[in-house]
Amino acid sequence: MEGHDQILQHCKFEVPEIVFGRGLLSQVGACARRLGGRKVFLVSDQGLFNAGWVDQAMHSLLDAGLSFVYYDQITPNPKDVEIETGAAEYIRQGADVIVGLGGGSAMDAAKGIAILVSNGGRIRDFEGPDKIIRPLPPLVLCPTTCGTGSDVSQFAIINDTERRCKMTIMSRCVAPDISLTDPDTLETLPDEYVCTTATDALSHALEAFFSVASTSLTDVHAIKAVRLLSRSLVKAVQERRPDDLENLSRASLHAGMAFSNSLLGIVHALAHPIGGFYDANHGSVNAVLLPEVLRYDLPVVTEKLPELAWGLGHMTNGDTGGAVEMVQETVESLLDACGAPRSLRSLGVNREDLPDLAEKALKDVCIVTSPREADKKDLLRILEKAY
Repeated sequence: MEGHDQILQHCKFEVPEIVFGRGLLSQVGACARRLGGRKVFLVSDQGLFNAGWVDQAMHSLLDAGLSFVYYDQITPNPKDVEIETGAAEYIRQGADVIVGLGGGSAMDAAKGIAILVSNGGRIRDFEGPDKIIRPLPPLVLCPTTCGTGSDVSQFAIINDTERRCKMTIMSRCVAPDISLTDPDTLETLPDEYVCTTATDALSHALEAFFSVASTSLTDVHAIKAVRLLSRSLVKAVQERRPDDLENLSRASLHAGMAFSNSLLGIVHALAHPIGGFYDANHGSVNAVLLPEVLRYDLPVVTEKLPELAWGLGHMTNGDTGGAVEMVQETVESLLDACGAPRSLRSLGVNREDLPDLAEKALKDVCIVTSPREADKKDLLRILEKAY
């Protein structure tokens, strides 16, 4: 595990070029062409193909005078074997730019493929911070959910199928050249994924805000994300109005910029081994863990709570004790109102696996920037309460 000093050197604020707006998926071809592309390797999945968004991206590439290869052998929680197969296909086809279209799985897969085509080896060789030596091919990422943040982040999360764990790859190299968000793509996102991806954005924002590596720049984006989510999350799930869905896209973008530069905390340190072992939905795991991790963290971040309470739509009038209770209750109410899962048991996690999951979380890079230190007993206690 890397120490604080080594991790904190990665916290300079960096973001890719950002293109945001309804209907702008039609510009993905122009973006790829601006990066010098001639033959695009388009990474997406069957769900996006069925929804029509892949077809729209293909037409945009053709309109820009580009040829393309379509790769859709991606499953939720992208697997090392899928990345390595994709990289071999990229090389075989002679592609020169990568476009990732989808949720975190498609975008992290695109990042993983980009790593291997320029650096060789196996994807597990790049686990941890700063293992990438050679620059990646041009990369455009287009999110179609409202939570991942992968389109602006310096992380790629890939499932190691042999060890049944999630590998965290952390490098400025994996941030894309261009992040292109079209909120219209959320219109075909199933209700349950609106909820779970948006709660992923909420956990990104809160953990980024409390991170020991947070700065005034990351705090601005974290609070903006929280404010957008507190206003629109429940309405977006229940009513699916375009304006509310657009707010969730904006929240995901702001939260992504925040956590990419400040890193995360215990929620993600625990969520990664759970997701890797059980192949569980990442947003659902985060939604279950977030209330208990908040309960653990809040006593040591009281000086930041008035600003967070404001982001959640409340005023504390300097009452720190009241702010703790207010933040906890508001976050839990948001999760309840949008129908987020509330127990690890409901996600198929076995109680007897909790000690091993706590042990694995101690080795996750996200634990390093937690505002409150935790040992295996602390993490196990959080898991037990979330069970």
